[in-house]
Amino acid sequence: MIPDPAPGKTAKVRLVCGAWLLGTALGCGDNSLPVGAEIVHARDLTIVAHSDDDLVFMQPDLLERTLSGGATNLYLTDGSPRADQRHAGLMAAYSAVTGADNWQCGWLEIAGHAAEHCRLEDAHLSLIFLGLPEGDAEGDAPTSLRRLWDGSLGIAITVGDRAASYLRQDVVTVTTAVIDLTQPRTIRTLELASTHGRDHADHVMVGAVTLVAVAASVSNPELIAFRGESTELETTNLIAPLFERSAGILARYEACAEDCAVCGEACPTITDERATWLRRRYAISLRRTAAGALRSGTECVLADPGGNLALGSCAAAEPWELVADGTLHVGARCLAVVASGELVAGDTCEPDSAHRFFFDDEGHVWIGTPPPATPGGPLHCLVLDAGRPSIGRCGGDLAPSWEISPAATSAPRPQGLASTGRAVRLADLDGDRRADLCAIEAGKLECARGDGGGGFATAIVIHALAIEPESLVIGDVDGDGGPDACGRDASGILCATAANSFVPERWTPAFAHVGPADATDRSLAAIDADDNGSAEICGLAVDGVVCAGHELTALPVVRSAWPERSAALWPGDLDGDRRADWCVSTPSGAACGLDVLSSLTTDGVPWAFSQGGLADPSPADTATGGLADIDGDGRADLCSVRDRRIVCARSQSFGFGPSITLGTLPAGAPPAALWLGDLDGDGTADACVDDGPTIRCVRSR
Repeated sequence: MIPDPAPGKTAKVRLVCGAWLLGTALGCGDNSLPVGAEIVHARDLTIVAHSDDDLVFMQPDLLERTLSGGATNLYLTDGSPRADQRHAGLMAAYSAVTGADNWQCGWLEIAGHAAEHCRLEDAHLSLIFLGLPEGDAEGDAPTSLRRLWDGSLGIAITVGDRAASYLRQDVVTVTTAVIDLTQPRTIRTLELASTHGRDHADHVMVGAVTLVAVAASVSNPELIAFRGESTELETTNLIAPLFERSAGILARYEACAEDCAVCGEACPTITDERATWLRRRYAISLRRTAAGALRSGTECVLADPGGNLALGSCAAAEPWELVADGTLHVGARCLAVVASGELVAGDTCEPDSAHRFFFDDEGHVWIGTPPPATPGGPLHCLVLDAGRPSIGRCGGDLAPSWEISPAATSAPRPQGLASTGRAVRLADLDGDRRADLCAIEAGKLECARGDGGGGFATAIVIHALAIEPESLVIGDVDGDGGPDACGRDASGILCATAANSFVPERWTPAFAHVGPADATDRSLAAIDADDNGSAEICGLAVDGVVCAGHELTALPVVRSAWPERSAALWPGDLDGDRRADWCVSTPSGAACGLDVLSSLTTDGVPWAFSQGGLADPSPADTATGGLADIDGDGRADLCSVRDRRIVCARSQSFGFGPSITLGTLPAGAPPAALWLGDLDGDGTADACVDDGPTIRCVRSR
């Protein structure tokens, strides 16, 4: 049986003319169709193909964002003979999510095209239906969006109470208009170009339309593309409590769409096909910033004085920089698609379609200009043509991967700093916004001041601090804005605060034990666990994942009893809500727990990205892995050392994307340690590794 997603609530769906009321059609003449509400700003915009895509492929993300308020969902290819039933199912599902039922539906024009807008004002939620004909899985249907995109269909006519005619460009124009009207921070869409195996053609085309529309818009949102039907080949990662909640919502949709129960109620089960997809959440994020050499294999992209591109020695390459507006800079010039269709580095850097590029976590460089209306891949991307960087049609197997990563700096190990591994912390202790290398040496807190570029001065003694060296954490535990140092001894946690001239004082009896360093010591982190402005000490204790504040008598808050006590565990803020979350290393990749989902589950949820059934490995231990925000989005990312590369899996709030290469080190043995901290004060974490007598650092941007 599917559980009620909102116990105690039996929200019915009240709709206006042209929709459905508990499965009964309310017919009206075309002249009396109601006028829809205006489209308003939305923090989150979802652009999908069919009326169940958001409920199936984007969970638990969309349920949580909907509950937060300020969401708009745009459905492009929802036109079918059963569109009214499906729309009623969507509204029943979202009423079950929000507990609100005051839907108001009507028609409005978007860039000269009629569309239906259903608004749930109490939940600040909008559903917008364009009504373009639903296509078949391969996109071969005569009226499919794929045929409109490749030019074999000249005009598409929508299905609904009001018809609209769409040329190919109209689909982009209308989608762009919705983006500009909502001005979202985040856009979620579907598979961009079928780069992960078979998927429904409508999904692939909607992902392509979304990227081109973002390139044409005045907005600059974060873009996340969710994989669709191909996820059935991956391992399940929506654990039972989350699956059951989402299935309960989907059962409300299916009651109306599949006639398995009275519309407005819930089916006893959901279809096997949807259940298979619902158990799997996999998505790709597009990076907003990146800097360094633009590399393909062992060669890098060079731009000559005339703006022409070639591959050559990386030693001679200027650094490239992708900035937040989507423009890709090399020196004072920007890459652009010129009238001839070529890629050229020129003097114009306007963030329009010809100058906007999208760099995803798998290394594909997508280009904002739409390809010609001819058969081929649905998007343009950066390819190699006869060994020369060029623009090409991409999709399926044709989507080359690139790397944008800075060169590592090298500096001698600071004098006086003998420690390594988890016993060393990369953090700002002197308040100059540049990270220092700090450690406990012979019972004293010592730090080597950072110069902002990867170099460090001789270590100096800050104060005596008799704690287990591998338990050292640095953060603002007293809320005064200054960095403090804490760690474990036999009686609990000692903290040396900047406000008290780093004189140690007892902070909490939590985490007390006698003996050498163990997994608990190596898991400790200073993180604001409850958004109160000061960091708590969080880690893996006997009772599980706990967070302890400056309280000498109160028991610490247990967040989860799930992890193994010997596991490698990292506390951090994974979703940007300024509350403590955590990740743990498992043989099948990272598993993480979110504070926002703690009412549903305290077990670890599989977060690792998977391709072809192979999940990204999690860091082997806390010495060579860690959580830190490398891209400035407020969410902690999971980084590790793999051979001679520093790689990071970026958080999408409810899962990690595929690992990106943050930096490549010169040949040598695997580094002994990875340290994460903000070297240069730009608000993002950088990475340094212990490479024997040398400290090598890579800045994230």
